[in-house]
Amino acid sequence: MRLGRSAPRLLRIGLVAMALSFGATAAQAPGTFPWSAPVADTLIARFPDPDAIHWQGQTNHFSWQAGYVMFTMEKLWRLTGEQRYLSYIQRYVDQQVDDQGRIPGFQPTALDNFLPGYAILFMYEQTKLEKYKTAATTIHQAFAHYPRNQDGGFWHGDWAKHQMWVDGVFMGQIFEARYGALMHDRAALDQVAGQMKIVLGHCRKPNGLLLHGWDESRAASWADKGTGLAPEVWSEGLGWFAVLIADGFDYLPKDHPDRATLLSALRSLCAGLKDVQDPRTGMWYQVVDKPGQAGNWNETSGTGMFTYLIRKSIDKGYIRREEYMPVVRKAYAGIVTKAVRATDGRFDIVDCSSIGIMDNYQAYVHCPKETNTFAGVASFILGTSIMEAR
Repeated sequence: MRLGRSAPRLLRIGLVAMALSFGATAAQAPGTFPWSAPVADTLIARFPDPDAIHWQGQTNHFSWQAGYVMFTMEKLWRLTGEQRYLSYIQRYVDQQVDDQGRIPGFQPTALDNFLPGYAILFMYEQTKLEKYKTAATTIHQAFAHYPRNQDGGFWHGDWAKHQMWVDGVFMGQIFEARYGALMHDRAALDQVAGQMKIVLGHCRKPNGLLLHGWDESRAASWADKGTGLAPEVWSEGLGWFAVLIADGFDYLPKDHPDRATLLSALRSLCAGLKDVQDPRTGMWYQVVDKPGQAGNWNETSGTGMFTYLIRKSIDKGYIRREEYMPVVRKAYAGIVTKAVRATDGRFDIVDCSSIGIMDNYQAYVHCPKETNTFAGVASFILGTSIMEAR
């Protein structure tokens, strides 16, 4: 789960001022990728074989960790044109898909395991090789038998019965959105919009942000016995939904009946994030909508994802540039302070949090501040690269 050792405390402190200065320079010289590319290159150098990307103590590399890294590497490749990022994705995909299009590592037991299919679709787009289409279709077809709640919402996993997590919606539906658009499958796109509407219906608060999850059965320790809702808005979990809603309109047809509803949700989410951004650091908190509350702290992964959502929404014209550009500029200046030089000369990403749904506020804020989680590193790349490209 971790990429490397924590940077020495004194080194980290010394680099904060340098990062802020460097961030200002990058803003004046778009297209230089001073933070996103070195961090991506660090990840590749530390994990030259992408099959090594998986939970510590486990070996399943066909899951969200590798899938999300490849998702981000594709974004960086499109912005930079650097072959090494494309080659890394291709190596990963070709180690998962055999010549007949079979995927030995795919287990449709959790939404987390659908995400690597996004990279398979990317390779099909690039090569038109039938094996990639076959493999992607296998993943798509697994939704037909995947367990759902009574309202149609997918379970997070077979170990999380009746539970719908905001991050899990991203894991499954970002793949399905690309599949639906590429294969001209309107039913797949309807599924994407439907799952997003279901989780919005359960988890969205009046401030536009989404609670971490909902349990139809009310059996989970974290679930409110009356509503079934999780207690808090978790940074990284909401971040993945933010990325999904940012990218979803790239695939959803302009005449789709749910498009206006989802655009309204996007705008409410951006407004809600703007309202709770830390004015001092420009980042967002581990429990997103409780800024300044005792024990709360700036979390890197969610900050990268929220930066991506807001900047992409500006560029697409979904939200007003003059209102939101100060938000993402401030966020960029804050997040680059979380990249610190390690003893090997590469970069560590600090103050990350990769967890499941917790029982209460105290449990969220007292989770360890992690270094180099795969989600934290990938989200750092995602948020900084979109800022550095323009």
